[in-house]
Amino acid sequence: MMDLPKWVSRTAALSLLVFVIGALYLLIVSPVIEAYRSTDEASREALEQLARYEHISKTNPNRKAELEKLSKQQSRSGVYLAGDTDALAAAGLQEDVSAKIKKNGGKVRSMQILPVKADGDFKRVSVRVQLTATLGSFARILYALESGKPYVFIDNLDVKNRRARKSKKGTEEDPELVIRFDLYGYLRPELG
Repeated sequence: MMDLPKWVSRTAALSLLVFVIGALYLLIVSPVIEAYRSTDEASREALEQLARYEHISKTNPNRKAELEKLSKQQSRSGVYLAGDTDALAAAGLQEDVSAKIKKNGGKVRSMQILPVKADGDFKRVSVRVQLTATLGSFARILYALESGKPYVFIDNLDVKNRRARKSKKGTEEDPELVIRFDLYGYLRPELG
């Protein structure tokens, strides 16, 4: 084996020492420092956010009372179907529709409650209605449904004309229509 000059072996030892110290720094010290910086930054952001929330809570102390007041006004507005459960709301919708049909000269042939569907935060309660009415009474029924409360919507409207009957005087009477449609309304969403 060949002996190297002292300065070469010292330079190699010093280089090896610098390499070991650098590797230790990169593997141990640098990740610890980086973790400390990210934790420090996250805690600073959390403190800033907490300060913003405290400011909002101090500037708006009556928000909960206002929300409850608005909720009560909304429930009394009558735009949503009444009822604590889906079944009660559907039964109430059936009664309301049946009363409006009879009051305006129509005859209910059948009415079926359809499954409740989720529509965003709302529950959509539907009934399928089949009735007979003259053209004039059907117009009054539609107006009563459209202008009344709770707000309801008609879908899948199907109108068929029965043959017109002749009156005793020989003139044709207003034709009787067979009408089918789905009618739906919404339950008031629960406030979280």
